[in-house]
Amino acid sequence: METEFESRLRKTVEQVQACTSIQTEKYDRGPIAIYMKRPEDAFNIMRVVQETSPSDDLKRNFHRYSNLFFSWRAREPFDKIAGEFHIIHMAEAVVRGPQPSPFDPASEAGKLIEDLRVFETHPVGGTGTYSALRFTENKNSPEVWYCDLRQGATLLDISYSSYLDNMLLTRGLYDWQYLFATPDPENYGMRASMPYLREGLNFLDQEFTDDFSSLRDRLAERG
Repeated sequence: METEFESRLRKTVEQVQACTSIQTEKYDRGPIAIYMKRPEDAFNIMRVVQETSPSDDLKRNFHRYSNLFFSWRAREPFDKIAGEFHIIHMAEAVVRGPQPSPFDPASEAGKLIEDLRVFETHPVGGTGTYSALRFTENKNSPEVWYCDLRQGATLLDISYSSYLDNMLLTRGLYDWQYLFATPDPENYGMRASMPYLREGLNFLDQEFTDDFSSLRDRLAERG
């Protein structure tokens, strides 16, 4: 039986696939981690590996996918608009450990990358971006970071479960994550993404019935 989030994810993909103005580039649901039927099963593994107690927020939007790819692109004349998500099971993200880093391990950026555990990437589009959890001792743990080769890692003002909610809302529109970053004129990745996000939200608003007003407000704050 599907979890609540798995059902919502499947319906979102089906909705995008049914849209005549969008073409699916890749859809692969991958294997399901059947040995982790409940969040508690994943938490037990994470406690052993991470040596920390996962927060209750991780229970909401629980999914069992080891890997799930979905990427799409709008048809002409909107073919510059595209989106993608490749989600990884949160326990597997922790077990895999840190990603290879171009930064000096002794540098501040290098130490940060060592702490990150990747749970969502964008390999089809080759954007050089991924999203990761960082477990800390503070009340907001785990933190969610967006890593972009143009900019490095950016802390997002969003929880893991809310991240997945907005991932579905935006259908994985590239760089939607910057809508949840602190406005920063020095953040090149954010600044460069604003015109694209404006066009992307206009397209989504045209094709789907969801309420995108909160995302538009965030865009205005950063645009």
